[in-house]
Amino acid sequence: MDNQKNRLTSSEITSLWAQYIQDTMSDCISKYVLAKVKDSEVYSLFEFTLELAEKHLHVLRDIIKAEKLDLPIGFTDKGVNLDAPPLFTDTFWLVYIHEMTMHGLAGYSISLSVSARKDIRDHYYQCNIDAMDLYNKSIEILIWKLEIFILT
Repeated sequence: MDNQKNRLTSSEITSLWAQYIQDTMSDCISKYVLAKVKDSEVYSLFEFTLELAEKHLHVLRDIIKAEKLDLPIGFTDKGVNLDAPPLFTDTFWLVYIHEMTMHGLAGYSISLSVSARKDIRDHYYQCNIDAMDLYNKSIEILIWKLEIFILT
């Protein structure tokens, strides 16, 4: 089926715009955390998070531009002060990304379920896989750190 013959539905546009805003936020937060975090596992987790956000944003920009829609403004690097002192501990950031991943999984599932076009469904299918990978990485680190905490 040729996607160009099928216009985006209002639900698909809403989902794409919401994800765009969320991924631009994730991009900014990840860059800040990477500039501040000291724990190597948490650092690695946020590197992966940044890669996913940038991958998703690339796909979103392509879809939105192909549909001749305006890109949402979203969050930008202008809103991030990498020289600001650390706001939270490394442990906070680990729990934060784990919690945000759970929200992402729920959001991607809803976005998939309200999408009709195959390319949009394929996108959210991949986003779910990406979020599950991030979830698994974050929970493994959380469990490992909890075991260390309990043993000491």
